[in-house]
Amino acid sequence: MSTPLMTADDASTPAALRNIKALTFDIIGTCTDWHSVVSSCLRVHAPSNVASSSSTSTSDTTAALNSWASEFAHNWRSAFFRLLLELHERQQMMSGGEVYKVTLKQTMEKLGVSEQEWGDDVIHDLIKSWETAYAWNDTAPGLRLLRKKFVLLGLTNGTTIVTINTNRRAGMEFDGIINSDIVGAYKPNPKMYQTAMKALGASEGEVAMVAAHAYDLEAAKKCGFRTIYICRATEDMDIDDAAIAAKEFDLVVNEGGLVELARRLGCEV
Repeated sequence: MSTPLMTADDASTPAALRNIKALTFDIIGTCTDWHSVVSSCLRVHAPSNVASSSSTSTSDTTAALNSWASEFAHNWRSAFFRLLLELHERQQMMSGGEVYKVTLKQTMEKLGVSEQEWGDDVIHDLIKSWETAYAWNDTAPGLRLLRKKFVLLGLTNGTTIVTINTNRRAGMEFDGIINSDIVGAYKPNPKMYQTAMKALGASEGEVAMVAAHAYDLEAAKKCGFRTIYICRATEDMDIDDAAIAAKEFDLVVNEGGLVELARRLGCEV
């Protein structure tokens, strides 16, 4: 990779990351909080049996509604990941909207929400809610700090125009974005990581993948990336700290998100 801004040679930086010149970022979940907006939309459209709890306590009803919406959102997200993995294994592609629609209907069936309860208008609103995700509080300031020292590239399974709109709305300053709909593959397909490495003109060990998903980092590592795991409360909920530690990523940021990452990579915070 020619003419880097700087390398991560600060003494506080893990040795494995001191030669990196660029960072690639997962976006949904790592940089943005999808859960809050999707759960909020689900609460608005909650089925009648959930919205009209038999409890006489308003606080109990609200708690039940919040719990239901959060559970539904996480089940939907899990279905999304499963479908992308199936498409990856079959070497097939599907539009972003269709992925969300198929997985929403799978989740409705799993959790007992009928299509009579949620018609086309509601389904449309729920799918569109993913497009309104906002950045975690540390994301925009963290990216600004990191961009002073590294080239930053978004590398995501999202749809290009949706990612662009999210980045503009949330103030996320990437130098470029590579989306699955442009590459014609989904992470963890090696093609995604190889395309990023080629676009950056980089060699193995010069780029680190930043993600809140272990599967993403494991796939990137096989393609010559260094690996940085960002802990997010909404992601990898089925993997505990010990399991993450066992995967031996080059850096795990437990708290503080991208601002803490900037500090750990020697950026002036």
